[in-house]
Amino acid sequence: MTSPRSALATTSARCVRTPLLRAGAGLLAVAALALTAAPAHAVTTSSTGWHPVSGTDRTFRADNGIALTYHYYADGVDWDRPAGAVFYFDGDGTARAEQPEGRFATRLAEVAAETNRAFVFVEAPNGTRSWRAGDTAATAAAVRQFATTNITPTTDAGVLMAGYSGGAEFLSRHLLREGMDWLPAGSGAAFIGGGGTYGQPIAEATAATDDLDLTWVVGNRDGAYASGSGAWSALHAAAQAETEFREAGYDQAQRITTAGAHTDYDIPAIVADRLAELGK
Repeated sequence: MTSPRSALATTSARCVRTPLLRAGAGLLAVAALALTAAPAHAVTTSSTGWHPVSGTDRTFRADNGIALTYHYYADGVDWDRPAGAVFYFDGDGTARAEQPEGRFATRLAEVAAETNRAFVFVEAPNGTRSWRAGDTAATAAAVRQFATTNITPTTDAGVLMAGYSGGAEFLSRHLLREGMDWLPAGSGAAFIGGGGTYGQPIAEATAATDDLDLTWVVGNRDGAYASGSGAWSALHAAAQAETEFREAGYDQAQRITTAGAHTDYDIPAIVADRLAELGK
Protein backbone atom coordinates (compact mmCIF):
# COMPACT_ATOMS: atom_id res chain seq x y z
CA MET A 1 0.00 0.00 0.00
CA THR A 2 1.36 3.41 -0.96
CA SER A 3 0.99 6.60 0.98
CA PRO A 4 -1.74 8.90 -0.34
CA ARG A 5 -0.35 11.87 -2.20
CA SER A 6 -3.47 13.72 -3.17
CA ALA A 7 -6.92 14.28 -1.76
CA LEU A 8 -8.38 15.07 -5.17
CA ALA A 9 -9.90 11.62 -5.65
CA THR A 10 -11.81 11.70 -2.37
CA THR A 11 -14.77 13.95 -1.61
CA SER A 12 -16.79 14.49 1.51
CA ALA A 13 -20.58 14.46 1.24
CA ARG A 14 -22.50 16.43 3.79
CA CYS A 15 -25.95 15.19 4.65
CA VAL A 16 -28.09 13.97 7.50
CA ARG A 17 -28.46 10.20 7.42
CA THR A 18 -31.36 8.23 8.84
CA PRO A 19 -32.12 4.51 8.62
CA LEU A 20 -35.21 5.36 6.52
CA LEU A 21 -33.27 7.23 3.86
CA ARG A 22 -33.04 4.25 1.53
CA ALA A 23 -36.51 2.77 1.84
CA GLY A 24 -37.22 2.97 -1.87
CA ALA A 25 -36.02 4.12 -5.26
CA GLY A 26 -37.73 7.51 -4.93
CA LEU A 27 -36.03 8.22 -1.64
CA LEU A 28 -32.73 7.11 -3.12
CA ALA A 29 -33.05 9.72 -5.84
CA VAL A 30 -33.94 12.42 -3.32
CA ALA A 31 -31.01 11.41 -1.13
CA ALA A 32 -28.60 11.59 -4.05
CA LEU A 33 -29.77 15.09 -4.94
CA ALA A 34 -29.46 16.21 -1.33
CA LEU A 35 -25.75 15.44 -1.10
CA THR A 36 -23.52 18.48 -1.48
CA ALA A 37 -20.02 17.56 -2.53
CA ALA A 38 -17.14 19.39 -0.88
CA PRO A 39 -13.38 18.93 -1.09
CA ALA A 40 -11.93 16.39 1.31
CA HIS A 41 -9.78 17.84 4.05
CA ALA A 42 -6.32 16.52 4.80
CA VAL A 43 -3.99 17.67 7.49
CA THR A 44 -0.26 17.26 8.00
CA THR A 45 0.23 16.10 11.58
CA SER A 46 3.30 13.89 11.54
CA SER A 47 6.41 12.73 9.71
CA THR A 48 4.27 10.28 7.72
CA GLY A 49 2.69 13.13 5.75
CA TRP A 50 -0.98 13.98 5.39
CA HIS A 51 -3.92 11.81 6.25
CA PRO A 52 -7.68 12.36 5.99
CA VAL A 53 -9.45 13.56 9.10
CA SER A 54 -12.43 11.62 10.41
CA GLY A 55 -15.63 12.10 8.45
CA THR A 56 -18.76 10.32 7.28
CA ASP A 57 -20.56 10.02 3.96
CA ARG A 58 -17.47 10.46 1.85
CA THR A 59 -17.27 9.31 -1.76
CA PHE A 60 -14.32 7.80 -3.59
CA ARG A 61 -14.57 7.68 -7.38
CA ALA A 62 -12.33 5.06 -8.92
CA ASP A 63 -10.73 5.31 -12.33
CA ASN A 64 -13.22 2.73 -13.65
CA GLY A 65 -16.17 4.94 -12.73
CA ILE A 66 -17.30 3.07 -9.62
CA ALA A 67 -18.26 5.37 -6.73
CA LEU A 68 -17.84 4.07 -3.17
CA THR A 69 -19.41 5.72 -0.15
CA TYR A 70 -17.46 5.27 3.07
CA HIS A 71 -17.05 6.55 6.62
CA TYR A 72 -13.58 7.22 7.99
CA TYR A 73 -12.66 7.19 11.68
CA ALA A 74 -9.16 8.30 12.70
CA ASP A 75 -9.70 9.69 16.20
CA GLY A 76 -7.10 8.26 18.56
CA VAL A 77 -4.65 7.24 15.83
CA ASP A 78 -1.08 8.45 16.40
CA TRP A 79 0.44 8.85 12.96
CA ASP A 80 3.95 9.20 14.41
CA ARG A 81 3.74 5.53 15.44
CA PRO A 82 3.29 2.46 13.23
CA ALA A 83 -0.29 2.76 12.01
CA GLY A 84 -2.67 0.92 9.74
CA ALA A 85 -6.34 0.51 8.94
CA VAL A 86 -9.35 -1.76 9.28
CA PHE A 87 -11.64 -1.92 6.25
CA TYR A 88 -15.07 -3.38 6.97
CA PHE A 89 -17.73 -4.70 4.55
CA ASP A 90 -21.09 -5.52 6.11
CA GLY A 91 -23.62 -8.16 5.13
CA ASP A 92 -26.06 -7.90 2.24
CA GLY A 93 -29.31 -6.30 3.32
CA THR A 94 -27.90 -4.72 6.47
CA ALA A 95 -28.32 -1.01 7.15
CA ARG A 96 -25.57 -0.44 9.72
CA ALA A 97 -23.37 1.38 7.21
CA GLU A 98 -26.17 3.94 6.92
CA GLN A 99 -25.81 4.70 10.63
CA PRO A 100 -22.17 5.88 10.82
CA GLU A 101 -22.62 7.34 14.30
CA GLY A 102 -24.39 4.27 15.66
CA ARG A 103 -22.94 2.02 18.33
CA PHE A 104 -21.89 -0.72 15.88
CA ALA A 105 -19.69 1.60 13.81
CA THR A 106 -18.27 3.46 16.78
CA ARG A 107 -17.39 0.21 18.58
CA LEU A 108 -15.45 -0.95 15.52
CA ALA A 109 -13.72 2.43 15.34
CA GLU A 110 -12.71 2.13 18.99
CA VAL A 111 -11.40 -1.40 18.44
CA ALA A 112 -9.30 -0.24 15.48
CA ALA A 113 -7.94 2.79 17.35
CA GLU A 114 -6.81 0.56 20.22
CA THR A 115 -4.25 -0.93 17.83
CA ASN A 116 -3.45 2.45 16.23
CA ARG A 117 -5.48 1.82 13.11
CA ALA A 118 -8.03 3.96 11.33
CA PHE A 119 -11.43 2.37 10.70
CA VAL A 120 -13.00 2.52 7.25
CA PHE A 121 -16.64 1.45 6.91
CA VAL A 122 -17.29 0.85 3.20
CA GLU A 123 -20.86 0.79 1.92
CA ALA A 124 -22.07 -1.59 -0.79
CA PRO A 125 -22.06 0.21 -4.16
CA ASN A 126 -24.82 2.44 -5.46
CA GLY A 127 -26.98 2.24 -2.37
CA THR A 128 -27.86 -1.38 -3.07
CA ARG A 129 -27.00 -2.85 0.35
CA SER A 130 -25.60 -5.79 -1.62
CA TRP A 131 -22.04 -6.74 -2.52
CA ARG A 132 -23.43 -8.96 -5.27
CA ALA A 133 -25.04 -6.10 -7.17
CA GLY A 134 -23.68 -4.80 -10.44
CA ASP A 135 -20.23 -5.58 -11.83
CA THR A 136 -18.52 -7.19 -8.84
CA ALA A 137 -15.15 -7.35 -10.60
CA ALA A 138 -15.28 -3.60 -11.22
CA THR A 139 -16.33 -3.00 -7.62
CA ALA A 140 -13.40 -5.09 -6.39
CA ALA A 141 -10.99 -3.12 -8.59
CA ALA A 142 -12.40 0.12 -7.19
CA VAL A 143 -11.98 -1.07 -3.61
CA ARG A 144 -8.37 -2.09 -4.27
CA GLN A 145 -7.60 1.33 -5.75
CA PHE A 146 -9.38 3.02 -2.83
CA ALA A 147 -7.51 1.00 -0.23
CA THR A 148 -4.08 1.42 -1.77
CA THR A 149 -4.08 5.08 -2.76
CA ASN A 150 -6.36 7.16 -0.60
CA ILE A 151 -6.60 6.12 3.00
CA THR A 152 -3.60 4.88 4.94
CA PRO A 153 -0.44 6.99 4.94
CA THR A 154 1.61 4.37 6.73
CA THR A 155 1.11 0.65 6.79
CA ASP A 156 3.69 -0.39 9.35
CA ALA A 157 0.93 -1.90 11.51
CA GLY A 158 -0.73 -3.76 8.63
CA VAL A 159 -4.27 -3.71 7.32
CA LEU A 160 -7.22 -5.92 8.26
CA MET A 161 -9.91 -6.52 5.64
CA ALA A 162 -13.02 -7.77 7.47
CA GLY A 163 -16.41 -8.75 6.14
CA TYR A 164 -19.60 -10.32 7.42
CA SER A 165 -21.92 -12.60 5.41
CA GLY A 166 -22.24 -10.98 1.95
CA GLY A 167 -19.29 -8.75 2.78
CA ALA A 168 -17.20 -11.82 3.59
CA GLU A 169 -18.29 -13.38 0.31
CA PHE A 170 -17.21 -10.24 -1.54
CA LEU A 171 -13.76 -10.48 0.05
CA SER A 172 -13.25 -14.16 -0.71
CA ARG A 173 -14.83 -14.33 -4.16
CA HIS A 174 -13.83 -10.99 -5.64
CA LEU A 175 -11.46 -8.75 -3.68
CA LEU A 176 -8.80 -11.21 -2.48
CA ARG A 177 -9.14 -14.38 -4.54
CA GLU A 178 -7.05 -13.11 -7.48
CA GLY A 179 -4.06 -12.13 -5.37
CA MET A 180 -3.14 -10.11 -2.29
CA ASP A 181 0.24 -8.62 -3.20
CA TRP A 182 -1.36 -5.18 -2.94
CA LEU A 183 -1.76 -5.63 0.82
CA PRO A 184 1.16 -4.51 3.01
CA ALA A 185 3.18 -6.90 5.15
CA GLY A 186 1.54 -7.80 8.42
CA SER A 187 -1.97 -7.68 6.98
CA GLY A 188 -4.83 -10.14 7.15
CA ALA A 189 -8.48 -10.82 6.47
CA ALA A 190 -11.40 -11.92 8.63
CA PHE A 191 -14.29 -13.69 6.93
CA ILE A 192 -17.22 -13.71 9.39
CA GLY A 193 -20.24 -15.89 8.72
CA GLY A 194 -19.26 -16.64 5.12
CA GLY A 195 -16.38 -16.27 2.73
CA GLY A 196 -16.69 -19.10 0.23
CA THR A 197 -14.95 -19.58 -3.11
CA TYR A 198 -17.24 -22.20 -4.72
CA GLY A 199 -14.60 -23.76 -6.93
CA GLN A 200 -13.34 -20.50 -8.40
CA PRO A 201 -9.56 -20.48 -8.97
CA ILE A 202 -7.42 -18.86 -6.29
CA ALA A 203 -4.18 -17.09 -7.14
CA GLU A 204 -1.18 -18.92 -5.75
CA ALA A 205 0.41 -17.32 -2.70
CA THR A 206 3.70 -15.53 -3.19
CA ALA A 207 6.61 -15.00 -0.84
CA ALA A 208 4.98 -11.72 0.12
CA THR A 209 1.53 -13.18 0.84
CA ASP A 210 1.95 -16.75 2.05
CA ASP A 211 2.00 -15.67 5.70
CA LEU A 212 -0.99 -13.31 5.63
CA ASP A 213 -3.42 -14.03 8.46
CA LEU A 214 -6.60 -15.34 6.78
CA THR A 215 -9.27 -16.41 9.26
CA TRP A 216 -12.79 -17.72 8.74
CA VAL A 217 -14.99 -17.28 11.82
CA VAL A 218 -18.23 -19.26 11.61
CA GLY A 219 -20.95 -20.23 14.07
CA ASN A 220 -21.64 -23.89 14.78
CA ARG A 221 -25.31 -23.30 13.92
CA ASP A 222 -24.68 -21.14 10.84
CA GLY A 223 -25.83 -23.88 8.47
CA ALA A 224 -28.71 -23.81 6.02
CA TYR A 225 -29.61 -20.16 5.61
CA ALA A 226 -32.16 -18.80 3.14
CA SER A 227 -30.58 -16.28 0.79
CA GLY A 228 -31.73 -14.59 -2.37
CA SER A 229 -30.15 -17.39 -4.39
CA GLY A 230 -31.54 -20.25 -2.31
CA ALA A 231 -30.24 -22.23 0.64
CA TRP A 232 -26.72 -21.36 1.69
CA SER A 233 -24.45 -22.55 4.50
CA ALA A 234 -21.76 -20.37 6.01
CA LEU A 235 -20.32 -23.49 7.67
CA HIS A 236 -19.82 -25.20 4.33
CA ALA A 237 -18.55 -22.03 2.64
CA ALA A 238 -15.93 -21.42 5.35
CA ALA A 239 -14.70 -25.01 5.40
CA GLN A 240 -14.33 -25.14 1.63
CA ALA A 241 -12.58 -21.78 1.37
CA GLU A 242 -10.12 -22.47 4.17
CA THR A 243 -9.07 -25.70 2.46
CA GLU A 244 -8.73 -24.10 -0.95
CA PHE A 245 -6.71 -21.12 0.28
CA ARG A 246 -4.36 -23.43 2.17
CA GLU A 247 -3.92 -25.54 -0.98
CA ALA A 248 -3.03 -22.32 -2.82
CA GLY A 249 -0.15 -21.76 -0.39
CA TYR A 250 -1.65 -19.46 2.24
CA ASP A 251 -0.08 -21.19 5.22
CA GLN A 252 -1.83 -19.11 7.87
CA ALA A 253 -5.37 -19.77 6.63
CA GLN A 254 -7.48 -21.08 9.50
CA ARG A 255 -11.09 -21.60 10.56
CA ILE A 256 -12.50 -20.79 13.99
CA THR A 257 -15.88 -22.21 14.97
CA THR A 258 -17.88 -20.23 17.52
CA ALA A 259 -21.20 -20.87 19.22
CA GLY A 260 -24.24 -19.43 17.50
CA ALA A 261 -26.18 -18.91 14.29
CA HIS A 262 -25.90 -16.40 11.46
CA THR A 263 -27.07 -13.36 13.41
CA ASP A 264 -25.23 -14.14 16.66
CA TYR A 265 -21.74 -12.84 15.85
CA ASP A 266 -20.18 -10.16 18.07
CA ILE A 267 -18.38 -8.60 15.14
CA PRO A 268 -16.42 -5.89 17.02
CA ALA A 269 -15.13 -8.55 19.44
CA ILE A 270 -14.09 -10.78 16.53
CA VAL A 271 -12.29 -7.91 14.82
CA ALA A 272 -10.50 -7.08 18.09
CA ASP A 273 -9.37 -10.69 18.37
CA ARG A 274 -8.03 -10.76 14.82
CA LEU A 275 -6.20 -7.45 15.34
CA ALA A 276 -4.55 -8.87 18.43
CA GLU A 277 -3.29 -11.77 16.31
CA LEU A 278 -1.92 -9.41 13.64
CA GLY A 279 0.14 -7.73 16.33
CA LYS A 280 1.98 -10.93 17.27
